[in-house]
Amino acid sequence: MSLHLIRPHYPCEPIRTVAKLAAALGIEEAALEQLSLRANTMYRENHITKAGKTRLTFDAKGLLKVVHERIKTRILSRVDFPPYLHGSLKGCDYVTNATLHTNKKIIICEDVKNFFPSIRSELVMDIWQNFFLFSEDVARVLTAITTKDSAIPQGAKTSSYLANLVFWRVEPYLQARLAQDGITYSRYVDDIAMSAKSFISKPFQKRVIGQVYGMLIKHGFSPSRKKHEVFSDSGVMMVTKLIVNRKPSLTRQKRANIRAQVHRATTQSESIPALNKAAQMVGLLGRFHPGEATKLKPNIQKAKIYVGKVSENL
Repeated sequence: MSLHLIRPHYPCEPIRTVAKLAAALGIEEAALEQLSLRANTMYRENHITKAGKTRLTFDAKGLLKVVHERIKTRILSRVDFPPYLHGSLKGCDYVTNATLHTNKKIIICEDVKNFFPSIRSELVMDIWQNFFLFSEDVARVLTAITTKDSAIPQGAKTSSYLANLVFWRVEPYLQARLAQDGITYSRYVDDIAMSAKSFISKPFQKRVIGQVYGMLIKHGFSPSRKKHEVFSDSGVMMVTKLIVNRKPSLTRQKRANIRAQVHRATTQSESIPALNKAAQMVGLLGRFHPGEATKLKPNIQKAKIYVGKVSENL
């Protein structure tokens, strides 16, 4: 039986010269060449701490940020991405990714270790030159502009799109082979999930996992073996930190944390920013558990009115 391949596809005419690339990005050719030479230094570091772990991200500055936005909107966002990719794409997120794996008997989750730093310049060059079919000179300029220290910088506007394309050669074959065996495959950035509506044996699970690891290793990546997880429907099943036994939902602990945050903000805080943050968390809760969110919203509204009146009297 032949495989049904669903590949990413770039429907536009390939860019063959740096002059045409510059025109497409609305910048002078000389300025674009100069930007490619100094792009490596045009980032601001951000250290984001969450759940006790610090993650390093980067914001492009000045002209580089402008050009990144144009590369994203004028080139990268025109790619037709397959439905098994969900990372930072229009209409896709961690929820749509998790939804693919609801009501399944078994779920296998894998994580790619040091994903963004492992997407090296050679892989990016391959994307620009062999996926987009841009000329070598154009690919060279775009690679220089979209990488930092020979890897794609996490946080840059172009990086999530390039991350979705990093396995463009083999991922369609992996997904198709798994689908032929009744297994649903998806990837949300560096989180890979596979699920089946019927039980699969341990040897078959190992074969499936081996195919994923083979794809990663072939491209110079390492699986994060400590994050390898297998869930069955006899217990709680998780994909991208959401429970997916029946429909995507937050864990009890997450819901309790949101209620506690709302309580603190509405009873102890006189800060509108704190109340706004609590309101955002209630909005998150409402996406999965609208009934619980409805009960919390009036408390935040009352607290905002009270804080507003206090501020007027100061």
